[in-house]
Amino acid sequence: MSEAKASRMVSDRVAITNNVVAAVDIHGPEIAPTLEMILFPGGVPQHLTLAKVLAAFGDHLRARAHQLVTADRTHMIELADDEGYRAKRDDCTAETRDFLSTLRSGLARNYGQVVAGAYGLGAPIPEDPHTVLVLADNVENLLRNRPLTEPPKNKSLKIDPIVAADDLKASASALKTALGDVDREKREAQLTQTAKNEAMVAWGTSYSGVADAAAAFFLLAGRPALSERVRPTARRRAGMPEPEDTVEAGADAAGGSTTP
Repeated sequence: MSEAKASRMVSDRVAITNNVVAAVDIHGPEIAPTLEMILFPGGVPQHLTLAKVLAAFGDHLRARAHQLVTADRTHMIELADDEGYRAKRDDCTAETRDFLSTLRSGLARNYGQVVAGAYGLGAPIPEDPHTVLVLADNVENLLRNRPLTEPPKNKSLKIDPIVAADDLKASASALKTALGDVDREKREAQLTQTAKNEAMVAWGTSYSGVADAAAAFFLLAGRPALSERVRPTARRRAGMPEPEDTVEAGADAAGGSTTP
């Protein structure tokens, strides 16, 4: 799933939220007296008002949408710096592969294929970063522990195994660090993705409850059009807005727009 789609999923849910919250904010106080007479014909209990109950519904759903937006933003920020770490990993992989390839070629040409194989370089250099790192560690160990006693074909191209091992170690160390950075970022992205998923589920639960309640209250108060406007359809429950959930339609229908 791409981040563009993920962010669109969140913005759709915010649009759906805004439609319900705007209706509750604007029309809740209008229907509160009617609901109080219907539900409490003997008088509203002390300190209880339907207006406050309706406002609490709106505040709760607004807070859930805000939590979802925050989780989505946090996840996107976390993903934003991953590209740099991956680029560094790719550069380090290429550098280590180039060194191994050059060393392999030098050993094969100046000392023979058998010698190249003796230092772990008898086969082509792999491309996978983790496999490259394993090969580099193995070759470094062989360079340090297997004396190069075979005479070179060209003395001017003589290879010093210890110097080569030191250079390879530096290159492999950089690759190891880069791989660790990428793995760490991957774990952190998994955590923010989990938080985002949990916020999505929490929004779904709260939306269904608040929208169902709001639709029922509007219908009970004799406002069927408002009830229909906020009713949680199958599309809305799935996070897909209806036409009236857009900013323009929501503002026109509810008398204003809101932002969680």
